Amino acid sequence: MELRPLPYQTAIAAVLEAEHPQAFAALRPAAGGGGEVHDALLRHAYRLDPAGHPDAHDAVARAAAALGVTVPVDVFAFEGEAGNNAELIFVPERPVIAFSGDTLNLLDAEELCAVAGHELAHYVLWTTDGGRHLAASRLLDAAEGDARTDAEYLETARRLRLAIELFADRGALIACGSLPTTLRSLLKLTTGLAQVDPDGYLRQAAEVDLSAPSAGTSHPETVIRAWALQSWEREGPAAESRIARAISAQLDLNALDLLDQDRLRTLTQALVGLAVADEPMRTEDVIEHAERFGVLAGAPPAPGFEPDGLAAETKRYLAAVLLDFATVDPDLGNEGLARMIALARRCGLGADLDKLIGAELEFSDRARAKLLARVGELADA
Repeated sequence: MELRPLPYQTAIAAVLEAEHPQAFAALRPAAGGGGEVHDALLRHAYRLDPAGHPDAHDAVARAAAALGVTVPVDVFAFEGEAGNNAELIFVPERPVIAFSGDTLNLLDAEELCAVAGHELAHYVLWTTDGGRHLAASRLLDAAEGDARTDAEYLETARRLRLAIELFADRGALIACGSLPTTLRSLLKLTTGLAQVDPDGYLRQAAEVDLSAPSAGTSHPETVIRAWALQSWEREGPAAESRIARAISAQLDLNALDLLDQDRLRTLTQALVGLAVADEPMRTEDVIEHAERFGVLAGAPPAPGFEPDGLAAETKRYLAAVLLDFATVDPDLGNEGLARMIALARRCGLGADLDKLIGAELEFSDRARAKLLARVGELADA
């Protein structure tokens, strides 16, 4: 098993670097700054020295070796922190793993190695490819603090956090080399139980409908994390597309991230391209309307329209696009409407367009029957 950024992380870093090159470059990690961090920890946390806590240091050392981390790693325990947890405090030249709550008492040596692997995986990610993934995370964190930030950036920030945690879980598995051990460490920290059953939890995960993506804001639900780890261990890269669906919504107009925004644009242009590919539809008004979507009549066709994985609101939007083309040129009359209904049915949008027509246009029974008869003729042709 090789620890690589998830495809989602790679894609988002590429988009952000292309859109904000100067900010992206400024947010890459820089050396220095560790002195203040360590001074604060010495004042407010308990340092686990190797002499007094050899088991903890051995677990961290084994995790570091498994993940190829060669810099020294300091280990601390926070004072008075509620909740069982561990976190990485990122200092490029000397990272810190800090434990809180009852973590060190709950975990055995192998489980502690898994937890250390999870935290050191964050260090690996932040230093990979010149720190580009840290720059992406920092840029989105800063964007979340600005009230003017567009919704797709906020959704991207949420999904990226989930992907980062799934990546770090893989670091835990690589560090200890055992899926049951990795799951025990995860379940002990999330439940506080001293005894847990990882096999039973995987059976529980198999009963969950994972077609609905994670609603987590900082971490995926534990059951998704367990399922994703099992899938990755068994299938490797072949599991990536299914794992991606567990943290990404359907293409939903109400919850688009940066990648979805691009996909929706491409999908819309493909649909518009199909509309203007119909010779009788290429009137002056229709061509002018298509140009507003960036589609030029006579241009090479866009990639094929793929309606799979669309949320209901997105399908309604695409149906509305077709209704606009059906009615933009009054001279087309019902012929334009019939042709767009026929196209909608071919594209899996027929029911959505029918609902819009029923809500926005008035037809007598005779006129509706005539319209549908014409749609049937177009379909047969």
